[in-house]
Amino acid sequence: MDFDFTGVHVLCDISEVAPELIENDALVLEAVLRGIKASGATLCGTQSEKFEPLGVTAVFVLSESHVSVHTYPERRSLFVDAFTCGTRCDPELIVEEVLRTLGPCETRTSVIHRGTPVRSLVRAAEAT
Repeated sequence: MDFDFTGVHVLCDISEVAPELIENDALVLEAVLRGIKASGATLCGTQSEKFEPLGVTAVFVLSESHVSVHTYPERRSLFVDAFTCGTRCDPELIVEEVLRTLGPCETRTSVIHRGTPVRSLVRAAEAT
């Protein structure tokens, strides 16, 4: 399959977060917003749902794609998913900001390069 587009998808499972941090929905969502700004992405909108007694799910729609966060305070854990198309922004910076905000914790991060690798796009442009 031949793609003429590219993107980076960062998936991060975070656990063992301090209770006072994981239970603070505003803190988590503000960290995502700071990360989006640092990444160079353009925020188009946000949809979030708070759960009782604790927890939040939020989706941040970007011009370049999306970021989602799902917290599980009762397990001191959350998932962060950041995907951006193109090469203008860096979704890894979004996850890094969330991790910096949450302090010491356990993480498992996967970075998936989707579509055509950047080097293939550069070679294709040079060939024309």
